[in-house]
Amino acid sequence: MAGGLWARIKSGFAADAEHVTTCFFPAPGSAPIWPAQGYLRLWLAEGFLAKARSWGNDRFPVLHAGASLTFGAGAPVAFTTFSRPADAWAVPGDQLDFPITPLLPFNGGTVEIEAAVYQAAQTGPLGTAATLVTGFAELLGPPLATAASVANAISTGLDSLIGASGDEPVLGVHHTMISPGGGGQPVQAGHLAVVNAPPGSLPGELTIGADGRLAVRGGPGDAGGGAHSDGQRRLTGFDYLVVRVETRTEHDVWLLPAMTTLIGQARLARAHGREAAFADYRAEALTLAWTSADYVESDRPRIALAINAALDTGPEQAAFGDPDATVADEVIALLPARDDPSLAGLTLAGLLAP
Repeated sequence: MAGGLWARIKSGFAADAEHVTTCFFPAPGSAPIWPAQGYLRLWLAEGFLAKARSWGNDRFPVLHAGASLTFGAGAPVAFTTFSRPADAWAVPGDQLDFPITPLLPFNGGTVEIEAAVYQAAQTGPLGTAATLVTGFAELLGPPLATAASVANAISTGLDSLIGASGDEPVLGVHHTMISPGGGGQPVQAGHLAVVNAPPGSLPGELTIGADGRLAVRGGPGDAGGGAHSDGQRRLTGFDYLVVRVETRTEHDVWLLPAMTTLIGQARLARAHGREAAFADYRAEALTLAWTSADYVESDRPRIALAINAALDTGPEQAAFGDPDATVADEVIALLPARDDPSLAGLTLAGLLAP
């Protein structure tokens, strides 16, 4: 789990829960994902701060958000960000789609989602911290083992900074998802919304419109955002955040850069007749694929088997006969389905055998 900042937001949300309205809206047609069968990624879909216009030109919102989930063989790890999203907080309904996390493997257990927005000054400690953390953005993506270490170190430092400054979030939310069948909210695609208003005080029922933006419907009067043809209208006059939960059954990047490099090195070694070096690079590529925490457990043998097949065929027999195919294209073409019989009983030791 991340350091004290994560716990600070969680406890603050619990203490303030009766003063905010939170809803999770499953994506139409979406289904929950099961452990070791899919991935999730968080996006800041919207952010609106009704009082931001009165902050002054030197102040801006900073978002601290992320997801905590079981990672590798250890305790839950939080993948978080602390940064300044695009300047679109003053207009309700503006689409931000600001990435919060990389694509994360769901291997079971609980998934905790948090998001909190702070008011920062250009020359203040939070503004300076947001600028510094942005410089680490490249380290917060794959490989996830590195990203987890960086995110934890950043969170620990931010906790000390915010604790010393006494800054409190303008708005925050904490939400927990679990594996399907447990009675709670399953891990599923959708939108998590939090509005800075007590339950029952809003001018209508919250919903997510066809455009993916937060709206209200029904209720007396008008929310001030202009009614749509379906009776929905924008919510204005309240601070709110909307986090979009994306889920996938298949990863969108099947090869880490290190795997691609090792495959290239193995092929080069074989082309020059260095069979011992080829065997070493092949073994390293297969081991990395089999043990990579970036992928769910059921996908690691699939990737390793596809890499092995790509190295067996050689570049002159590129997958589907396309001379312009990349290494990733070849591996994707050779990737077996999760229920492929060739995966039954497959072991790393068996793959590594000459």
